[in-house]
Amino acid sequence: MKNTCLILISILLIASNAIYSQQVKSFSPVEYVNPYMGNISHLLVPTYPTVHLPNSLLRVYPERADYTTDMLNGLPLVVTSHRGSSAFKMSPFQGNKNELKPVISYSYDQEIIKPYKYSVFLDEQQINVHYAVSHQSGIYELLFERDEPIYLILNSRRGKIKWDGKAVSGYQQLANNTRVYLYLESDIEPESVQENNADQNNSHVILSFSSDSKSIKLRYGISFIDVDQAKKNLYREISDFDLVAVAEKGKEIWNDALDKIQVDGGSEDDKIVFYTSLYRTFERPVCISEDGRYFSAFDGKVHTDNGVPFYTDDWIWDTYRATHPLRVLIDPEVESDIINSFLRMSEQMPNFWWPTFPEITGD
Repeated sequence: MKNTCLILISILLIASNAIYSQQVKSFSPVEYVNPYMGNISHLLVPTYPTVHLPNSLLRVYPERADYTTDMLNGLPLVVTSHRGSSAFKMSPFQGNKNELKPVISYSYDQEIIKPYKYSVFLDEQQINVHYAVSHQSGIYELLFERDEPIYLILNSRRGKIKWDGKAVSGYQQLANNTRVYLYLESDIEPESVQENNADQNNSHVILSFSSDSKSIKLRYGISFIDVDQAKKNLYREISDFDLVAVAEKGKEIWNDALDKIQVDGGSEDDKIVFYTSLYRTFERPVCISEDGRYFSAFDGKVHTDNGVPFYTDDWIWDTYRATHPLRVLIDPEVESDIINSFLRMSEQMPNFWWPTFPEITGD
């Protein structure tokens, strides 16, 4: 009887350890992140539900007047400042071609935002949208439920956008002689293309697809150097149109970043607050080195980074008391590269001043 009890206890201990090991193995800190936290502010600008990889060039968030409204202003392709709007807009549409506009507003439902992916249902258009992000490239999948002609509008404000027979490419002018460039491909060829560059404030391309096209995937790259570099960024990061693979890779990257701090105790709500706050610290600054080069708005030139990535869009007034000291502890190599970037900014500016609000477009 004694031996039987010992055997039972041993089995229970083994089973308990197996369950614990599985729980530890399956722990995913990114699942605690709630990007909606802080989206409403009564005084200052709120924090936006941003989809991006840690300290990466490409960031997007759904654009609306505020985060209590039910209207989306097109679909975003890149946000060049953590408080800015998307530099390019994409608008899928089914219906009468006469109703097309450079940017279309949508009522929406069933929105899900994770740090590495986004999905939403455009209810009036009955279009399911799925998105996943990489460092300098992203991928959309659009699923159409209606049997009507499909149109896809790509818009650039203050720029130019065109179709080259294979892809949509172009730029948008930002402040201080800075441009952001786009290169975008579809997994299926459009039946026709219409360009409109008469108004540089609303330069756009309309891609037309058959109503039989129930799914369209679009992958794109972004650059601050030129269109060719945007294309290189895309091909380096997203080799095909597998959105799930991009999302899974993004989830893995986020878990590696957030797992640098592990917490015990507290409630599930406490963990949500903690990991959401930690996720916010990775929103800026962003690394804008592209294959060893970067465009600096501090002197308007393209530089070689000499193996040290260049970071900007860090509003130091907001971050120096807590975020930089935290990064010294959990990611000292990145913090060293950021400080090195500030030094380079000082060398590139006329008065050799330390930057205070370094952005993509300068100080």
